[in-house]
Amino acid sequence: MVNFIRASALRDFAEIARSAGLDPLPLCRAVGIPLSALSHPDEKIRSDTVGALLDLAARRSGVDDFGLRIAETRRPSAWGPVGLLMTQQKTLGEAMAAGAQYSAGHYEGARAEIERFGDEVVVWIDIDDGADALRFDPAQRNEMVAGSVVQVLRALMQRDWRPLRVGFTHAARGDLDRYKAYFGHTPLFDQDRMFFAMAEADLGLPLQGHDPEAERILRQIAEQQLPEQSKPFSRAVAVLISQRLGEGPLSAEAVAAALDLDLRSLQRRLAAEGSSFSELLYGVRMNLARTFVESSRRPLAEVADLLGFASLSAFSQWYSRTHGESAAERRSAERRNHAEDS
Repeated sequence: MVNFIRASALRDFAEIARSAGLDPLPLCRAVGIPLSALSHPDEKIRSDTVGALLDLAARRSGVDDFGLRIAETRRPSAWGPVGLLMTQQKTLGEAMAAGAQYSAGHYEGARAEIERFGDEVVVWIDIDDGADALRFDPAQRNEMVAGSVVQVLRALMQRDWRPLRVGFTHAARGDLDRYKAYFGHTPLFDQDRMFFAMAEADLGLPLQGHDPEAERILRQIAEQQLPEQSKPFSRAVAVLISQRLGEGPLSAEAVAAALDLDLRSLQRRLAAEGSSFSELLYGVRMNLARTFVESSRRPLAEVADLLGFASLSAFSQWYSRTHGESAAERRSAERRNHAEDS
């Protein structure tokens, strides 16, 4: 299974690619993106091909901040009805809540969780391109996503806002000053989850131009555009799995108990949405493994813990079985590729 994203994610890609000395058309063909996607923003394309495209463009051009260059052009309208709905909220906090609720209408595999910690708010961002996604280094994709969220919030606030902290799951690379220019500081790298932090007081910032009727219409459209596979219960279970994997081997019974359900109820509700616990666990692990093995510098024993395996050997056997090569071989290949590109 793979997830999809609106082709508006590629807005300005062609122009930025040309400015970096690249021809965008062969790049799109190389990863399987139809050329129509460059001119039809509402077209749905595989989200993994977008990640692969950004990775390929950065490698070929040597531009380390390719994802951030795309993010810098983002406005709420780039997210379609979801982004426009955000502009019709009374406060920034309400806009962020609407964006988190309907994000799958723009990017099926993206999930945002807003959590308060005293006078700070942390926005956790999880991305799942699907268990059958293409293999690519997610660094550029992650930076585009986090940078786009920050840029959309700036547009809503109508000022050059900077988050308090930013964290990425991938390892640091290239010139770190590019992050300071964009976020105002150097992010934290090799984190368990991607996130950014902001002042809790910012949530109450009033937005301009709230129109209740426009909000009602846009909410209906955003609701209609939620994909079938993003049913709320399956999404909630997948989020819980990603949050608790690092605590050790995770069972369906434990997840059911965390949701105040018995095992049969969990299985029945997932089946009603065409899913199962084992499928969700597999998908979450595959997605996280791509990041922690290929884009992070974490020791593989630590990766095994983060993915909920009882031992490094159990993780190594699972990785070799599902990927056709060992995690150590995959990581070595990625390092060779980066060395050749630099």
